[in-house]
Amino acid sequence: MSVIYYGPGKHPAGFVGFIVTRTPIEGFKPECFSTSHIREQLDHDVRFKYLRLKAEYLDTAWEAEILILQYRRFVSSNDPSTGSDCGVGVHGITTSFVLDRQKKWQACFLVSASTSGTHRREQREFTFRNLLFSQVWYQAVEFWAREHEILRDDTVRVLASPPAPEQFKRLRRNLNDQKGTDIPIEALSPVFEEQRALLAHQRREKGKAARSPAPTQGTDTDPLQSEMAAWFQHQLHKAQP
Repeated sequence: MSVIYYGPGKHPAGFVGFIVTRTPIEGFKPECFSTSHIREQLDHDVRFKYLRLKAEYLDTAWEAEILILQYRRFVSSNDPSTGSDCGVGVHGITTSFVLDRQKKWQACFLVSASTSGTHRREQREFTFRNLLFSQVWYQAVEFWAREHEILRDDTVRVLASPPAPEQFKRLRRNLNDQKGTDIPIEALSPVFEEQRALLAHQRREKGKAARSPAPTQGTDTDPLQSEMAAWFQHQLHKAQP
């Protein structure tokens, strides 16, 4: 985006004034602010200065619009270069497997991060070695949000939408089949630890419910039923001679 000024005799079509251009978008046309009716093409002419400022304001507004669109795309879609079963719905976070210092494969979330003092980008690994799935996801998303200055509402939304652990299972299969890697099935164990614990808890609760004695008849009687029974007893006594 830019503001281009064409003085008299400078534009091939004879236009005099300011033309505001922007990143090409389907159906978009540049905005023109003609100053041909102004004798002196200088800022001390209020009309000329007004049109220049108007063109610059539009350029700034368009730039802000583009930045908003880029931000929305960043927080709501995968990067186009993201591999199969690696995306989690935003730019800057992907699922992956990495080799640790012991040359063992570790499932992880990779988060793009700024390198201090440079314009390069690097990736930080968040593995499941010592934390449960939900804890790793929380750390990865919070780090991503700080690094990329993500709004809190969007951070909360992404935190509430983690990928399924099964995505790592598909990713491992794809990497082994298509990339020729040799990631063992054991690398998936930490990813599913939290899910296994939840299922075990549910089975225990179901077992407790099955072993609990059935409620005794007459317990927890409805107060309305008790009141009706007392009324009938009273009527029976009245009817007796």
